[in-house]
Amino acid sequence: MSPLRPLLALAVASAPLAAASAEDAAHFKAEIRPLLLNYCGDCHGPSKQIALLGMKELAQIHSHRGELRSSIAQLRNRTMPPAKEDQPSEDERRQLADWLERVLRQTAKEMGPYAGAPTARRLNRVEYDNTIRDLLGLTLKFSQTFPSDGGGGEGFDNNGETLYLPVILMERYLEAAEAILDEAVILPAQVRRFKAGDLERADGTKGAARLARGEEAAITFPVTQSGPHALVLDVKAAGQAGATLALKVDGIVAQRLKAGNAALPEISLQFFRGPHRLTLVCEDGALEVGGLELRDIPRAVTPVRTAAHRRLFGDVSSASLAGKSPAERREVAGELLTRFANQAFRRPVARAEMDKVVALYDRSTSRGEGFETAMKLAFKAILVSPQFLFRIERDHVEPGPKLVNDHELATRLAYFLWNAPPDAELRALADAGKLQDDATLRAQLKRLLADRKSASFLTQFTEQWLGTKAVGDTVPAAPETVKETYNKDLGADMRKEALLLMEHLLKDDLSIVELLSADYTYLNERLARHYGVPGVKGEAFRKVTLTDGRRGGVLGLGAVQMLTSPGTRTSPVLRGTWILSTLLGTPVPAPPPNIPSLESAGGDKKKGTLSLRQKLEVHRADATCASCHNVIDPVGFSLEHFDRVGRWRDVDEKGRPIDASGATAGGQAFKDLNGFKALLLTRKRDFARQMTSKLLGYALGRSLVDRDDGTIEAIVDKLEASGYRSRVLLEEIVLSVPFRNRNEVGDRPAPKPAKKEKGEK
Repeated sequence: MSPLRPLLALAVASAPLAAASAEDAAHFKAEIRPLLLNYCGDCHGPSKQIALLGMKELAQIHSHRGELRSSIAQLRNRTMPPAKEDQPSEDERRQLADWLERVLRQTAKEMGPYAGAPTARRLNRVEYDNTIRDLLGLTLKFSQTFPSDGGGGEGFDNNGETLYLPVILMERYLEAAEAILDEAVILPAQVRRFKAGDLERADGTKGAARLARGEEAAITFPVTQSGPHALVLDVKAAGQAGATLALKVDGIVAQRLKAGNAALPEISLQFFRGPHRLTLVCEDGALEVGGLELRDIPRAVTPVRTAAHRRLFGDVSSASLAGKSPAERREVAGELLTRFANQAFRRPVARAEMDKVVALYDRSTSRGEGFETAMKLAFKAILVSPQFLFRIERDHVEPGPKLVNDHELATRLAYFLWNAPPDAELRALADAGKLQDDATLRAQLKRLLADRKSASFLTQFTEQWLGTKAVGDTVPAAPETVKETYNKDLGADMRKEALLLMEHLLKDDLSIVELLSADYTYLNERLARHYGVPGVKGEAFRKVTLTDGRRGGVLGLGAVQMLTSPGTRTSPVLRGTWILSTLLGTPVPAPPPNIPSLESAGGDKKKGTLSLRQKLEVHRADATCASCHNVIDPVGFSLEHFDRVGRWRDVDEKGRPIDASGATAGGQAFKDLNGFKALLLTRKRDFARQMTSKLLGYALGRSLVDRDDGTIEAIVDKLEASGYRSRVLLEEIVLSVPFRNRNEVGDRPAPKPAKKEKGEK
């Protein structure tokens, strides 16, 4: 028997954590260190010893935490020992990694406070759109052309370490800023009139009242807003025979017109912002030129555009500034730009920063462009500034955690709970230096959570943590098996069911344990009919109490059943993996190489007749497979009554009775889903730790590291004492050291790559 086999229950049971016990210290010395020496000592012996092998007592753990974390990863990933060396069994690998991880977690609080040094965080796509919405009132989802944001760290797409800035995204930012301001800035209609004397001939001379065959004349002019323009030509034939006129735009023939004695029709031309050149070419006959008129065809002025314009300009306009000196107009421009920059940069802006922005206004006016046009260029500079696109916090070099300033804290709080910038109340508290007060933070947390903008937080956190965002998108149903009942509307209903459950818990300050134990869910008629729940009518969702024990909580969500069912059948392996990793934070390593697929279990003759449970039993006959599958499979079979689209069933596809019984790796048996839920509820602290870790990682927007375990355990202690109230969880995160502080710039963890989906073997 492996010396670690008695520790098997540690992977599936938990107890309140304290400092490492004397029993742990003795076990490390008698069992753990000898194993490390046995499998690592040949390569890392006295002549080339790694520091970890010099750790003789568990009390030395704090000097070797990073090496222990690395060892755990190497064990789980099977990258050490090298393939040519003696290998620990799969049981030894998993149990050794679990034991080391448990002890690291237990001793975390002994290390003292830690805040981390988050990288400058680029706004992700949701944050960008929400920020534009709050700044200008525009909800056109300008970020749809941006590349997708990759998830990293704790699995969320707001992780600053993986929010890169590729060249193509910078190009998209420029395009988006232009489109945003085209919508928000209402430019006065502009009419440009040019006389024949303003036109320039090919030889550079001015004046073109008459053009003979082969002659041409041109005019260059600026366009301040991309869009359609109307051109009226005062051109007639110089004789009865008529003439042919070619109209060139930037050297390319746009139209050919027959000129006579009557006025030419109005011409519609599309121009992009910038300088353009119109050329009149007499191709036949002779032309008399009186001049030309070019006017904008303005975009429709809607109430939304008017409101956005007022947010930028207030009551200021070219007309209101008529008669003002250039210096007075410039002063007004500076005031408007500073007000907008303070909001866009989420902090008071220094005069030196604004000088650079106002310089763009100056450059535009020096070209003769109007007030609104010059302001538009300066506003664009603000919207493509790193100070807008990134959440940048001041660094410091003093050791240990230091408080972020009030404006940085306001930004952290707003983007945590709204995915949006601080509003006027948060900015006012930050200006007054009052936001760091605990009571104020609690009050603001309550206010922000009650605001409808918190729906964005609930959606982003819930769907990325549980994985339900993929349902109806990258996780489609199998149409040949459920085409009569499943469609995209039903997939959207399943996602909404998960969101409403989370919203109910967080906003009503209920116990987070109800995510596991709830005897209710949220349904509309379509989803209730799909689930077989009677008595629900209409499109609107409502809370429905359940009495049959089949649903309730996250384990009964149809979205979860779809997410964990590949192809056309269910998967106890993926479902068990989802429960262990998503709800309990129990790592499930990828399968070893060269493991036969589940479909081949039993050989060609038997595989078609074996049930899924029988196939997995054959699969577990291989000792290498059994190590993980003995933990995963029973957990997954607890959900076997649900088909791949979340409907309850009593028999499988071939009419065989469903068997949802099992036993955990620690020997605790259960008969069905309700029995498994009862066992799961004995692990409340494990679940609370996992949810705390996920929510803290989301709130901080960075990867969690070993030194964060102390914060996590302290929060879980208070959460447990409160009966696991959800509001306590949120409050403790907002009041925590890492949320309100940052470590020195040199204390920044390396990025943690995003977790890949685990396949099934």
